[in-house]
Amino acid sequence: MKNLRIGAILGALLMVAAACSSTPAAKEGGTLIVALPGDIVRTDTALTDDSNSSYVIQQVVEGLVGLEPGSTSKVLPVLAESYEMSADGLTYTFKLRSGVKFHDGTDFNADAVVFNYNRFINIPTALQDYTYYIGAVFGGYGETSNLESATAVDASTVVLKLKRPSSNFILTQTLPVFGIQSPAALALGKGDNTESDVTKITGAQGGAGAMVGTGPFTFVKWTVGDSVEIEKYAEYWDKEKVAHVDAIVFKAVAEEAQRLNGLAAGEIDLAQTIAPVDASVIAANDKLQLIDRGSSFNTFQISMNHSYAPVSNAKIREAIAYAIDYDYLIKTFYAGAAVKATNWMPSGVLYAKDLALPSYDVEKAKALIAESGETDLTIDFWYPNDVTRPYMPDPKGLFEAITANLEAVGFTINPNNAPWRGGYLDDEYAGKYEMWLLGWTGDWAGPDNFLKTAFFGYVDGAPSTEFAYKNDALEAAMNAALAAGTEAEAKAQWETAQDLIRADMPTVPIANSKPQAAASIDLKGFIGSAGLNEPLNLVWLDRP
Repeated sequence: MKNLRIGAILGALLMVAAACSSTPAAKEGGTLIVALPGDIVRTDTALTDDSNSSYVIQQVVEGLVGLEPGSTSKVLPVLAESYEMSADGLTYTFKLRSGVKFHDGTDFNADAVVFNYNRFINIPTALQDYTYYIGAVFGGYGETSNLESATAVDASTVVLKLKRPSSNFILTQTLPVFGIQSPAALALGKGDNTESDVTKITGAQGGAGAMVGTGPFTFVKWTVGDSVEIEKYAEYWDKEKVAHVDAIVFKAVAEEAQRLNGLAAGEIDLAQTIAPVDASVIAANDKLQLIDRGSSFNTFQISMNHSYAPVSNAKIREAIAYAIDYDYLIKTFYAGAAVKATNWMPSGVLYAKDLALPSYDVEKAKALIAESGETDLTIDFWYPNDVTRPYMPDPKGLFEAITANLEAVGFTINPNNAPWRGGYLDDEYAGKYEMWLLGWTGDWAGPDNFLKTAFFGYVDGAPSTEFAYKNDALEAAMNAALAAGTEAEAKAQWETAQDLIRADMPTVPIANSKPQAAASIDLKGFIGSAGLNEPLNLVWLDRP
């Protein structure tokens, strides 16, 4: 396959695959209990933008392509046997696997792929607040989408045509959000773009039509606020990767202590994340194992929406950056398993450079506040109250420490919190929050995934509702980087983009963490990934 830049991206990064100890042969059967750091949000691939939902969905729904387990950069064909890109970088031709069926018994074919991609680019306006990845990856919807068309040449051939070259295109299609679901199930669950009220789309709420894919597990049920259950799909098309366990129960366990206690008591087989401060406890227990996912592939930040004062003032944003005691946060909440952020993406990501971000300096913060001319220093500040994230192990604790830092230099903080599902994520993305805690775990190994997709890319040609950050020069530089025909040109454009962001300090990066998982010593075959690309059909329980 000819590609202008993807080859370099695929070879440039990551990831160390941290595999658990193995036994000579896998054992079959049993139910795997996995603790997630919070509930999922929805059961429709297209209508999710959080890693809890994605972690479950990737076990059930597959895309045309995927990532090699443990990697954040090596693309493998999945439902597509192969793919080719045209010389101009605009046309992608996928040859599909034959004989594959969805879990509802209907055929996977080119028409099904076209149905899904047409759905992606024509999501109703009222649902677009729930389809972050689609808008970010394709640059919008409908006429503004960079995906011009999806065409079935025959039953096993699909052509996707872009309006502009995008060197990250194949990597982006590894995201769970672009998983292919049964058209019949989508219609049954009102996920066929005929319904604009997300609460009435049963396929997104765990009801009829929910999560019907082609993967090694099938969706069983979602008990909101408690658990998600999936079971082995014995007729899985890849006979060499049929699941070893009979079922998986994903339990929502927001409290770090409950995850630790559940592991110690044998009630949890795998904790997707653990508190950094608990790593030593896990390591000291011979019935448990600590799983290192390798280098950091995330970032944690204080997010701000520029439509609100005083954070609309660049000097105020810079002052906030100088007000933070980064060393204290890293020592206290990450047990040292993190580094101070030097950029809006981890240092190992392609083209990342040290941007000399502000360090802790109370007097500098106060001076910038004085220079800003702002007299009302009141800020509404939010944190999630029922979840932890790999980059945010203790949301409330971090919030309280950051609030103390800000109040020490003169800000008045109005504290707010909301549940992750049905509140926090939806509201911050819709632009309802002035300042809030959030971060990003990378989806693919490119600067665009952090700088453009995660944070500052335009949607439908305008600044996102999330940050309301307008910087036309930045958007132009990022688009030019993605369309670049040489590595040197791409590097120059991405460096320009980073300099433009640093000049504005649109948000305040805090830390890059190295999140660890923990499991029973009986869990075998697990391959850890910094991007949380962790297929659980490969694992088994080595028990009598």
